[in-house]
Amino acid sequence: MSAGVLGVDFSGAAAAGDALWVTEATRTADGLVVDACYRGTERWGRDRESTHAGLVERIRTDEIGTVGLDFPFSLPEAVLDAQCDGTWRGFLEWVGGSDGPTDPGAFSTACRETAERVAGKRDVRRETDARRGALCPYTNRVRSMTYHGARDVLGRLADDSETTVTPMQGDGTDAETVVCEVYPAATFGWLGCYREGYKATDGARPRREMNLETVAACSVDVADHRETYLRNHDALDSLAAALSAGRVADGARPAAVGPREEGRIYV
Repeated sequence: MSAGVLGVDFSGAAAAGDALWVTEATRTADGLVVDACYRGTERWGRDRESTHAGLVERIRTDEIGTVGLDFPFSLPEAVLDAQCDGTWRGFLEWVGGSDGPTDPGAFSTACRETAERVAGKRDVRRETDARRGALCPYTNRVRSMTYHGARDVLGRLADDSETTVTPMQGDGTDAETVVCEVYPAATFGWLGCYREGYKATDGARPRREMNLETVAACSVDVADHRETYLRNHDALDSLAAALSAGRVADGARPAAVGPREEGRIYV
């Protein structure tokens, strides 16, 4: 496995490149060293298709060994069972197939109708969401990321023999590249700093400073990117994603919570 680590604050918006941020780092004997921090637009263009395609190609390069992506990788078990034959593969085939939902709105509606029918309520969280304080994967706030992340990114990586999406495809011990789900708010919470309130436009800089200093204290050298992280909360989230991915590369694994097909948030 390469020493390269990629942390991604993901976006499923039409102009995804403007909101998608990436931190690239290298694992060393002394910890993580940040090599680059950039907006998707700077490398791959603004539109969603080119940004997501560029991200997939970057993940597939030999320099990257571990990737942390900030979007839900799967659905609650009840919805998977009723809609996707109970499997993560079925989920990818559903959102990527010609008979599946054609956009995030249709995806969310189908999930909600299914959940209400089989679970008695429309918005159901995965066990890992409940553990990490994350939202239901198909709510209005998250649905675009879940839909496009699964269709445009995971769907292209799932059959790559050198890539393992963990835990659904195993723990990635023998993989060239391990791809894991991360959630920056949960990472910041695990570190004991602000998981909320650091994204505001006014008055939030001291909170971002605390979050950044706490990450740096985990043997992370942010090099000359400090001001980028303090100016932009999406960039800071990509740093948290890289930190969590680096921990996975070092062997850290959260306790197994819920079915494997639901996925797992790594901090």
